[in-house]
Amino acid sequence: MARAAPAGDTPPMLLCAATDLSESGLVAVRHALEWARVAGARLRLLHVIPDPELAPAFSDDVGGDVERARATLQRLAEEHEVACDVDVRAAEDVAAEILRATGDCDYVFVGSQGKSAFERFRLGSVATAVMRQSGVPVVCCPPPAAAR
Repeated sequence: MARAAPAGDTPPMLLCAATDLSESGLVAVRHALEWARVAGARLRLLHVIPDPELAPAFSDDVGGDVERARATLQRLAEEHEVACDVDVRAAEDVAAEILRATGDCDYVFVGSQGKSAFERFRLGSVATAVMRQSGVPVVCCPPPAAAR
């Protein structure tokens, strides 16, 4: 019979908050920060920028977008008493990149924009794709009450 490892030998839980830095995405970050604080977990703050070479309609300054996103997430990490890692990437398929970046996590937090079924069909939904395809539990946070 195997013995359980002493509590000090187990690595802390790893949570990930994947955010687009919108108001809805920051709701998920706030929930993840609080959960990480209470659980003594480590938190990865993740932002994936659509790569303009592969998806040119989104931006033409990936370097600047990456640095601005990194600074925003770093500021959030410093404001809370939580061990955080900041991860900012560019990719053609945002949902697929989130799935790659969160495979080693215990939980993933995402924000919902509160789109209608038609908007999700027309525009797609990163949160829905992550929830359907993730191999780990996903906590989907609703949009702020004012945005509903």
